[in-house]
Amino acid sequence: MTTREPAYIERELSAQQQTLTVQQAIDRAIKHHSSGDLAEAESVYRQILQTDPNQPVALHLLGVVFHQGGQNELAVEHLSKALTIKPDYAEAHSNLGVALQKLGKLDEAVASYHKAIAIRPDDAEAHSNLGNAFKDLGKLDEAIASYRKALAIKPDYVEAHNNLGNALQGLGK
Repeated sequence: MTTREPAYIERELSAQQQTLTVQQAIDRAIKHHSSGDLAEAESVYRQILQTDPNQPVALHLLGVVFHQGGQNELAVEHLSKALTIKPDYAEAHSNLGVALQKLGKLDEAVASYHKAIAIRPDDAEAHSNLGNAFKDLGKLDEAIASYRKALAIKPDYVEAHNNLGNALQGLGK
């Protein structure tokens, strides 16, 4: 005699398997993304979004792929949608700032970086990116302060050291 699991347990197991499958797909896409295979990463992110159009990690990382391919309008669209679904997604706020900055929307980029930093104050990259936006706005004192915050968090952050030096040079220091 075999026993069957109650229907609610079967549904729960099915939901867990689906979640695991989505996570495995995200992991696979990230592996392609990290290795520079943007086309395959994009393909996997799109497959995930066909299953779950509101999957914030896939939306975020597809936005990053678009940014890396120079399609910053699409990047902003996908990153913004990810943030609508998950407003406390610090990395997405920071990456939205990068895409907005590339589009020349510097004030919006600054606002995105501030949101990222409010969520995760110890994000050295967000502080450095904020410094870059301030530098592009001609606000060198604010840029220097942001680079210094990035370096206080991550003293070996080479890019922040370089950007700090350039900003100081811009002020004749």
